[in-house]
Amino acid sequence: MLISGFGAAAENFSANEQSKENLGKMDFTHTILAEFATAQTCPYCVFAHGALKNIYASGSFPFYYVTLPLGGKNVHATARAAEYNVYYIPDVFFDGGYKVSCGASDIPSAQATYTSFINQCGARIVKDIDITLDISWAGDAVMDIEVSVDNNEATQYDGHIRVFVTEKVTTMGWLDNSGQPYTFPFLDYAFNEDILISASDTWTDAITWDGHNYNDGYGHNFGNIQENNVMVIAAVYNSEWHQGYSYPPSQYPFDAYYIDEVAGATPGSGVNDPPDTPRYPYPANSETNVPLDLELNWIGGDPNGDDVTYDIYFGTTSQPPKIVSNHPENTYDPGELTNLTTYYWQIVSFDEHDASTTGPIWSFTTSSNIPPSEPNISGPASGNPGEDIEYTFVATDPNSDELQYYIQWGDGTTQDWTSPYASGEEVKLSHQWSSGTYFIKAKVKDSSGAESAYAQLEISIPRYKVVIPGLLQRLLEKFRIFQAIKNFLQ
Repeated sequence: MLISGFGAAAENFSANEQSKENLGKMDFTHTILAEFATAQTCPYCVFAHGALKNIYASGSFPFYYVTLPLGGKNVHATARAAEYNVYYIPDVFFDGGYKVSCGASDIPSAQATYTSFINQCGARIVKDIDITLDISWAGDAVMDIEVSVDNNEATQYDGHIRVFVTEKVTTMGWLDNSGQPYTFPFLDYAFNEDILISASDTWTDAITWDGHNYNDGYGHNFGNIQENNVMVIAAVYNSEWHQGYSYPPSQYPFDAYYIDEVAGATPGSGVNDPPDTPRYPYPANSETNVPLDLELNWIGGDPNGDDVTYDIYFGTTSQPPKIVSNHPENTYDPGELTNLTTYYWQIVSFDEHDASTTGPIWSFTTSSNIPPSEPNISGPASGNPGEDIEYTFVATDPNSDELQYYIQWGDGTTQDWTSPYASGEEVKLSHQWSSGTYFIKAKVKDSSGAESAYAQLEISIPRYKVVIPGLLQRLLEKFRIFQAIKNFLQ
């Protein structure tokens, strides 16, 4: 059906300022932005809205979203949607169109698709830039907004910056089809312009943004916005052009410019604010198959720039106990973990004024890794002193992990961990011994670090080897002295 010039699709047709140092620990190259085109008359948009709210509330990803309310709500949102050539809704554009999801059939499937897209965006190679936002509340819907972009590249950066002013929850009466108020709806820009930054240089600008002087194009200004309900989101789009489609895989083309970095911030008024809510955990909330050797980390921080310490709650119960107080870093080594165990953890942040913010309870489940079998050792049981003797080692792993081999040759020398081999792949190694009896011992470890038991093979190396001609051997045997001489020679 058509909704004020936009179609509604029922199916899913395609699959405060952030710290880049912390994000890097989670293998995200940058913070992700989703731009969500929707309309009140669209019943399926409710599912998209619910999925975005759930993902953001989980705090599992470096992620923001902006809602673009269409259908006669805001001319600025309509203009932005037109740049994406939106026709069917809901339509969600990740990283400026790097990934596009058109339609939604229910919240769980939409959430799964969006989560996958966020992870794919987070793995993109992007330009090395940083965004800093400073938002000061002056009162009566007036904010001083300062933004800067650092170009850490050795070459000039060419891009476009959009600084979206949004409300956390709309006060404009903009509701979705279920009657729920829109979250992070786009009001208007603070900045919307091309930027050109020399190598290792910074672009910066500032504006006093008065909500009374901005409006939705339908006679309603933004003079009623409140300090605690404002979120400013800055996104820098690379100038490199890509072909995008608002109805993937190939309908309704648009010019796509992918995002290199995003930052968000809320206003501060000079009064002490509590620390930021802990967010973006590693391991991600509800993640499974987590390795046993890990370091917890999260993003914390404080809107006033105060030093922050953390109380850490960790355990195997859904209400984990406190194990550390006043921890000064946003990383923590929980020590030895066990296989197939669900762990729960929570972070409580404290600033210098003892104001605190309690984070959500997160969980993760460790891997079901099973250690590999002990290797089989095959080869000669004896050989000549000083000669290379080859042995074959092979082991299998129940999880089909790659395996590394560690060999003790029995003479005080070892073969340290080899390069990885496929499960079941034969490994051939040679060694030399002097005369004597030795025990070759070998073990393997998988890619999770689980080790097998040792396997063992006994070998004997005589002092020297004597070859007795056949005729002489038969003659000696006839006189019953062959075995004695043979034993003596060996």
